[in-house]
Amino acid sequence: MSDPQPPSRPGGTPHAHHLLLYGGDEQFLAAALPFTRDGLAAGEPVFIATSRYNTALLKQHLGPRAEQVSFAPAHWHRTPAQALLAFHDQARTVQGPSRVLGEPPWAGLSDDQAREWIRYECLLTLALASTGAWHLCPYDTRTLPAGVLHAAQLTHPTLTTGTAHRPNPAHIAPEEFSAACDSVPLPGPPAHSEHFRFDGPQHLAQLREFTARLARAAALAPDRIDSLLICVDQAATTAVRHGAGGGHCRIWTTADEVLCEVTDPHGTLNTALAGYLPPATAHLDGRGLWIIRQLSDATDIRSSTNGTTIRIRMNRRRPTTPP
Repeated sequence: MSDPQPPSRPGGTPHAHHLLLYGGDEQFLAAALPFTRDGLAAGEPVFIATSRYNTALLKQHLGPRAEQVSFAPAHWHRTPAQALLAFHDQARTVQGPSRVLGEPPWAGLSDDQAREWIRYECLLTLALASTGAWHLCPYDTRTLPAGVLHAAQLTHPTLTTGTAHRPNPAHIAPEEFSAACDSVPLPGPPAHSEHFRFDGPQHLAQLREFTARLARAAALAPDRIDSLLICVDQAATTAVRHGAGGGHCRIWTTADEVLCEVTDPHGTLNTALAGYLPPATAHLDGRGLWIIRQLSDATDIRSSTNGTTIRIRMNRRRPTTPP
């Protein structure tokens, strides 16, 4: 695979997704300030979604020009799927080039959550490819785990230091990287999980009732129950229409989550990107998986010759601020 070429200006190529590794305020500002100022000088919209500390740092050094920058609302990065769609839609609504400085929230993530945010970074390259957006991703080498920093080297086509940009020889194609994320096996459902078998469309209403009863017992909020029911219905309907004609569902709870797993014993997926990008931007196996990823807090999909399993995760605790 030939090395991608860095863009000469924002949106100059479909690879305008840059990695900034910084070890202090000076290194961060050496890249972030000219990135922002040059965008404003060119009349390009600039959007900032970074940590509170870095937001305050940029506002301080931009001075009055900070009024011309759009800063992300709280919980912009609530889930990888929602952030991916938000950045994609924002870039497509802008006439001409735009600039985004986006820094995912890495603190306090479980291994599963961190893996999905790492996958999000590789998919961001594809989501921005048809837009005029230039996305700069800062990574703090002082605080981030070595695994996250290593993955960042694999998910960004271009490296930035100050105002210099160079191709990243370590970059891996998003399709290949996403498939590698799915090579991590899921732990099996616990012995106490509840089980429901569905053998056709006549059982879907009973499946929804089964799901709603267990979600209410887990004290899931009513609107989250509605979202879970839509997700389960989409997964089961796909199995009925396009797979084995039926399947089975298992539901269990932890202190933090309600987990619902729908398995189609004959269904397979032919893309590692299924359900991640908006349907209009990629050839996906229908809209069901995309809807599931948007409404859930996380979704794991594993597909093999033994069928396809969709594991839907819903947080039992609400975020302190609505997304």
